[in-house]
Amino acid sequence: MKSYATIDRIEGKYVVCEVEYVDIEQSQKLKFKEKRTGVIDIPRETITSAIGEVKEGDILVVEHEEDELTSIYGKDDKEKQRRIDIIRKIIESL
Repeated sequence: MKSYATIDRIEGKYVVCEVEYVDIEQSQKLKFKEKRTGVIDIPRETITSAIGEVKEGDILVVEHEEDELTSIYGKDDKEKQRRIDIIRKIIESL
């Protein structure tokens, strides 16, 4: 399945990601609480060799079988900004 993985934190040689268990197209139609997710640890070297340096909060496009990563396609800065905008709107409405 091709979906989004959000970098939660970097712990030494590992990058801890929250991976969505929904396809990318479906993800954009669902609210945060409607998405089933899981956490996976990815060796930092695996990510940097595929797409370069990353930081906490980056959104990756990945291929996976549940908790088993099979490919990393890249970062999705447009999706990251979309999520930032959603959070900003929620905060402003409080």
